[in-house]
Amino acid sequence: MLLLCSSAGGLAVGAETTTKKKASEEEESGKKSTKGGSKTTTTPSSSGGTKSTPEKTEKTAPATTTKSGSKSSKGSSSSSNTAANTAKKEESKPKTEPAPAPKPKIIAKVDPPKEEPKTKESEKSKDKESTSKTADKTVKPESKTEPAKPAEPRDVTSTSKATSREMDPKEKPDSEFGHETEADKKARSEAAKGSKTAAAVTTSSDISGWEILHYQGADYVTANSIHRFYRFHNLEADGNRVSFTSPVLIMRATIGSQDLLINNIKFVMNDPVLELNGKPCFSRLDLCKLIDPVLRPSYINTSSGFDTVVIDPGHGGHDSGARGIYGYEKDFALKLAFALKSQLEAQGIRVVMTRTTDTFISLGGRVQFANKVPNSIYVSLHFNSGPSTGTGIETFALTPQGASSVYGSRTVDAYSFNGNQRDSENIALATAIHASVVNHFKLVDRGVKRARWYVLKGLERPGVLFEGGFVTSPVDGRLIAADNFRREMAATLCQAIMNYKRALRPSGVRPMGSR
Repeated sequence: MLLLCSSAGGLAVGAETTTKKKASEEEESGKKSTKGGSKTTTTPSSSGGTKSTPEKTEKTAPATTTKSGSKSSKGSSSSSNTAANTAKKEESKPKTEPAPAPKPKIIAKVDPPKEEPKTKESEKSKDKESTSKTADKTVKPESKTEPAKPAEPRDVTSTSKATSREMDPKEKPDSEFGHETEADKKARSEAAKGSKTAAAVTTSSDISGWEILHYQGADYVTANSIHRFYRFHNLEADGNRVSFTSPVLIMRATIGSQDLLINNIKFVMNDPVLELNGKPCFSRLDLCKLIDPVLRPSYINTSSGFDTVVIDPGHGGHDSGARGIYGYEKDFALKLAFALKSQLEAQGIRVVMTRTTDTFISLGGRVQFANKVPNSIYVSLHFNSGPSTGTGIETFALTPQGASSVYGSRTVDAYSFNGNQRDSENIALATAIHASVVNHFKLVDRGVKRARWYVLKGLERPGVLFEGGFVTSPVDGRLIAADNFRREMAATLCQAIMNYKRALRPSGVRPMGSR
């Protein structure tokens, strides 16, 4: 565990170690039980997700048509007396042979994973009997064909180069923030509703082993497909609640909600979880752009490592930011930046700051400054404002192409910005920072969110915007104004950044035996 742990041990998110170990075991057993079957090599996609690349294989019948294929093989061997006798013997056998393993389906609960090895063992024993009784090599028992294993999740968004465009009309040149309107809330509510009957949903399996449902112009992946691919031990669907569990990871969601909890850290997805044809389903976009990079950060292939952190204290000069009970946001952000700089330099990390005094820097100037620093990541430091009851921590990564933002206009933006070339790294860095701070201070978790803040759109480096509490809150404001709290928060942020650095591996570097 690297990305979701607050301790100094590390942050690789939950299921990765277990996944790699089980993957190597399955590879060894697969070599013994199959000859010349189809094989899929998984490689990460260029936009931060992962994809499956088919290798050159012998053409075999798919699992769903094994029965008809077996009959045609028997027919072709009728010219041989030995083969004919064998075929008759096989037809006269009592129909007690196990049927080919059915396609996994989920309605409420998933069969225990322990039953699967037993099925495979019985299939192997039947294969040996059938092979010894027939002289025709083309006759293959029905039970020999195993269900196709799920391939790596493939990125579904465009990998085309970023397209520049004008800022949204609602965006102000000197402000990163927007507010959700009543129309936005209504649109989000309506998106979670609607008819989800079989007539409105179509099913396909265009990626081997994944059950994909098409609904209202979007792709959704069944919870069972996610459960199988990431090798969770259990999947439970109880009413509207869906939960995946393993020894090191718990992931929970609610049908109709965009909130996703991974080891009790809150993420806000682009789309709500839907029940389609009686099955809990997750947006394919959320799978590729959120779930996969968080669960498997070392599979992010766009990472080349970093040795420098660009710290951007928000606001400055005439732009004071939020006015709090104990002071201005711009001053607290600068003080936190200096404390973080000291912590990172002690770890051997080079640090540059967009401002070191109370001066105003435009948003465009901040982006240009950050993009000139090679081998770096970008961390923008802010504090929140709102009603006196507002409290808690939230961390932002750039909204992926084709998705809607949490704040401001929720219309889907088809444009790709410079920052979208680092989507997977962005969400992994946001996860590391957010989880460390929330777990350490036990503050209110407002979630890892997505937005198109100006400073994130133009970045050519991985970057996040961190909100360290509400200066307008009597509780948060008192903490933020305290020097010892800011020093402790700086130490926690530093540890999170180091955890993120360890969790990623440069492109092309993979451990032995990894998929």
